Amino acid sequence: MSAREHTPQGLAARVAGRVAARVRPGQSICAAFSGGLDSSVLLEILAGLRETHGFALSALHVHHGLSRNADRWAQACEAFAAARRVPLRVERVTVARDDSAGLEAAARAARHAAFALAGTDFVALAHHRDDQAETVLLQALRGTGVKGLAAMGEARAVGGAVWLRPLLDESRDALLGYAREAGLAWVEDESNELTAFDRNFLRHEVMPVIERRFPQYRESLARLARHAAVADELLASVARDDAARVADGEGLSAEGLGALDPARRANVLRHFLAAHGLAMPGEARLAEIARQLVSARGDARVLLLHGGRAIVRHRGRVIVEAVPQEAAWEVSWHGERVVPLGEGRGEVRFAESAEEGIAAERIAAGLWRFGPRAGGERIRLRPGGPTRTLKNLLQEHAVPAWRRARLPLLFDGDRLVWVPGIGIAADYRAPGLLPIWHP
Repeated sequence: MSAREHTPQGLAARVAGRVAARVRPGQSICAAFSGGLDSSVLLEILAGLRETHGFALSALHVHHGLSRNADRWAQACEAFAAARRVPLRVERVTVARDDSAGLEAAARAARHAAFALAGTDFVALAHHRDDQAETVLLQALRGTGVKGLAAMGEARAVGGAVWLRPLLDESRDALLGYAREAGLAWVEDESNELTAFDRNFLRHEVMPVIERRFPQYRESLARLARHAAVADELLASVARDDAARVADGEGLSAEGLGALDPARRANVLRHFLAAHGLAMPGEARLAEIARQLVSARGDARVLLLHGGRAIVRHRGRVIVEAVPQEAAWEVSWHGERVVPLGEGRGEVRFAESAEEGIAAERIAAGLWRFGPRAGGERIRLRPGGPTRTLKNLLQEHAVPAWRRARLPLLFDGDRLVWVPGIGIAADYRAPGLLPIWHP
């Protein structure tokens, strides 16, 4: 770097370039602001850029309530933001000290939940190169895969916003030099000194030892993260291609999965589970899931619980379902167009249909309710046709056994009127409102 690049102006210019590359005039940025060194530097730089770059700037301070100094930090943040005419919101969160994931993880989850409510185009985070090096090493020590080694990216879409880290390629020493030359004041979180936390242990006990032998370790670990990010994208591309080849309707073909070599099978299963919002299982657990899904006999039903969902193989197809709910439930219906069913059962929406629905006069006169199977239900689907048992109809329509317990049946009093995927009782069918289940 040139001498100018070591100055506050040099750091601000680099951040300005990164912001300009992603943020368009008229968009909005919310800076996550703890009041510490890193976020103070970030907010100072962003405040100086907003007019020339044309973005709206706000700040968010997450009040964890874990320190006796938390109120004082919030007040310091309010004063810092007010001096720079940056609107600040203080979000108070509750962090369970006995969370099974650990206090660090619980506090991080609370922050992320607050960031999700920012309501801006971008959430700016103050992570820098030292943070990145710590994250890569932590992930390696936890035995993570390539995605974990990729650590933090400069920009990542999360929900409806982009999390942006414009300081990620800067060292903490550069930030400290900037803050001192700019005359900034910041708060010090005493918990940063507690080596009971993994990250603090690395920062205070391990990194200084590594630096004595490998002074360029930050740059080396950041480079490793970039290489891992490229490798992860290549793996994701292969997974998308494989998933398209073995797709079977809403799921995957068990036979197609079995034809893949073990590494690609594991890769496509990770992709499939991630697409359903499920956490990644460990290496041994993923191998066992794959084994059961592909090695079961052709007509076998396999149901594996993971992350609060059910990974199911039925008739040669692998799908993800909600865990079957056997408990009795009931939701009344009074003609509303959308009926939430609660407890992960989704909702039923009613659409106008000129061909098949429930007539308005029947709706007005009925005693309507949604509920699950209780056993013994019967329905007549065709005028003049036989009355059939629901059990036989579900078998004929190949509705999996575990899904049958989840079906929201529509009753008029004790009469079964509608079954999702099967149809409406003949005596009720007419132009009117057509129910559609969205599980």
